[in-house]
Amino acid sequence: MKKIYLILSVFAIVFTACETDFDVNAQWEESTVVYGLLDAGKELQQIKIGKAFLGQMDAMQMAQYADSINFDKNELAVKVVRINNNGNTDTITLDEELISREEGDFHDSIMLYTFENNDFLSSNSEYELVIENNLTGNKVSSITNIISGFEFDNVFRTKKAFQFGFYNNDDYSSSTITWDDSNDNGKIYQLDLVINYSDSNIISGVVSSEQLVFSQPLVDGKEKKMRIEGESFFNFLRLNLGKDNDKVRYFNSIDLVMTVGSEDLDTYIKVNKPIDGIVQERPQFTNINNGIGLFSSRYTKIRQGFPLTSSSIDFLKSTDGLDRNFQ
Repeated sequence: MKKIYLILSVFAIVFTACETDFDVNAQWEESTVVYGLLDAGKELQQIKIGKAFLGQMDAMQMAQYADSINFDKNELAVKVVRINNNGNTDTITLDEELISREEGDFHDSIMLYTFENNDFLSSNSEYELVIENNLTGNKVSSITNIISGFEFDNVFRTKKAFQFGFYNNDDYSSSTITWDDSNDNGKIYQLDLVINYSDSNIISGVVSSEQLVFSQPLVDGKEKKMRIEGESFFNFLRLNLGKDNDKVRYFNSIDLVMTVGSEDLDTYIKVNKPIDGIVQERPQFTNINNGIGLFSSRYTKIRQGFPLTSSSIDFLKSTDGLDRNFQ
């Protein structure tokens, strides 16, 4: 399944983008790297916590060692504290989970710190991340609010069931998603169209369920709408679906995944985007006390099972249209 995500990889950005000069003769100082986005729309919450490193070996060589980028198991005590409006607090202790990632410049393990939401995340509270090193006593913290209240259901509240129309009257058309009724506190928005289809192998008879994710550009939400062009939609399918006469394909449905990001996340993305000007100095952004990185929030809203219009289906199936063996 091909996926494109709103969220950037903080470790790649922080380690490759920073231009701070280090004194190799300076006394060692613990440097904690944090990347966490609380998401009230999901049950499992995950926070990446690692460390920056400095040594006399080649940096790329040191990056291949797990203890260069990860704290040891049980070395950190990580908590999230909910601070209610009345001043009362509730605390959750996070679990450690060592996961593997695709091979790259850094060691292929990442230590995640996780907890189950279980209605712990509420828009009426602030949330403080507290990290304490059990060996050194070093403390790191950050506070964020929660993104909440996002809705785009107003576009579906019609007598006729909503359908995506990308082709009509012998020409491409478009569909628009709006969220005029939403009262969220988000800053940036990204919409993913998850295209569900089936592949049937004519020779083997094997049928598999497949997905493609058609991600739309980030918008700042001032107009509270997003227009999806039919030509872009079908060009995306042409690019990602090869012609294969041994396969017959069947369109199933489209799911919508809207991810809403906070103002801090918006700033973080803008600061870390590629530099294309003459001035190569990159400003640094972090909201982590006694560390570097980002602790903020996003919100994920999912709606599933939308069809295409009959005209769009006809174009999808036609050899003069998409021509990818859809039946």
